Amino acid sequence: MTKLPLPPLHRVPEGLKKELEEYRKAHPTPRSPCIDQTEAEIEAYYRTILLGMNAVVRNTQGHGLVYHVAEVEGTNPARGRVYVKGHGAFYMKHGKNCYHPTGQISLVVPTEEVLQWTQEHPRGEMGYTIFR
Repeated sequence: MTKLPLPPLHRVPEGLKKELEEYRKAHPTPRSPCIDQTEAEIEAYYRTILLGMNAVVRNTQGHGLVYHVAEVEGTNPARGRVYVKGHGAFYMKHGKNCYHPTGQISLVVPTEEVLQWTQEHPRGEMGYTIFR
């Protein structure tokens, strides 16, 4: 069996590379309002949360960013869980979903920036980066 040669790769011209780099610098990807929240901040908020207080569920499925403001319907500090109405159980320690901890739904702290973004984008937005 003989090996076939690989097809030649198309090279991007240097001028086009520089033009793309300049465009990316002039038009950076917008960042989500919760990008700077740490696990320690999330844990501190949800360890002290009371029934009926607001919780914010972040959903990043399909390259979109959507925040849902919901009510806390229960807590279980012994197991380290927060129960959010209509969204299920989350770990207090880092805000990940108890049943899908590697999934794209998690809790964030309802800061003023997050709540304002939620008001401005009730159906969510595409093209926001959520990682630093």
